[in-house]
Amino acid sequence: MRLGISELFTGAGARAGSWSHDAAQLIEEIGFASVWLPEHVVFFPEYRSSYPYESGGAQEVHRMLGVIDPLVLAAGIAAATTTLRIGTYVFVVPQRNPIITARQVASIDQLSGGRFEFGVGVGWAEEEYEALDVPFARRGARMDEYLAAMRALWSPEELTSFHGEFVDFPPLYCFPKPAQRRLPIIVGGNSDASLRRIVEIGDGWAGYSRTFDDVERFLDRLRTAMAAAGREMSELSLKVGRRSKGKTEKDWEDDLAYIEGVQRLGITEVVVSPRIGDENYERDMRRYAEIVGLTAR
Repeated sequence: MRLGISELFTGAGARAGSWSHDAAQLIEEIGFASVWLPEHVVFFPEYRSSYPYESGGAQEVHRMLGVIDPLVLAAGIAAATTTLRIGTYVFVVPQRNPIITARQVASIDQLSGGRFEFGVGVGWAEEEYEALDVPFARRGARMDEYLAAMRALWSPEELTSFHGEFVDFPPLYCFPKPAQRRLPIIVGGNSDASLRRIVEIGDGWAGYSRTFDDVERFLDRLRTAMAAAGREMSELSLKVGRRSKGKTEKDWEDDLAYIEGVQRLGITEVVVSPRIGDENYERDMRRYAEIVGLTAR
């Protein structure tokens, strides 16, 4: 079992300037295996769209102003750390040009020495798509094609071409290539479409705020689908996100119980979100790590 952390790198207030580098170094020192970066290009004072996960996440999104761009931040964290794996949880693929994204992701993987994991999703906020002038409809089909184009651009072949409905380019050079032979694509979400993507193109699953029963049901369906496709479950990294219900030591003890519970179900990594406050950040982070048993791993 690996333990990762999803942190809020807002680049504002107490978290401006070098805070992100300092926090990443602390996260690595404490013993977390990975750090995961959320993705929203812009936020809004009000949403028509419904947040699809648990209510705590909706409350957080609705009061946030922004976060540092995850790919820019990933490069900065790569320079500040040596062993910490770095990922997106999750990057909203259909909102950005796939050639530019492929080049940025490969560059991060090179700069980090092969420590990047590309957590991907379709997003849920129609308002964000509208602001970026990208169609919200058929965003799933757009993501499928964008990911296929990126895989082609990451191949060892010098010349790459791709012809599809949403992406079409003649033979071209797209460098650098990723440092990893196969850069991991971790598919976010709990829908039928997410399950299909994991089986067809994924290297893992990024679930979020799921109960034990939810996780067990999804894994059962995934095992069946993987077997039907001739793939082994051992090919996948299975992650679930866990948001702390509060900031007390009792809440952190509940996180430990959750971690132990999903480990028994076959989950290989839990991405915690304790949302430690700015005051006494290092002290509280170290105490959290102690409670969830990280120092003993």
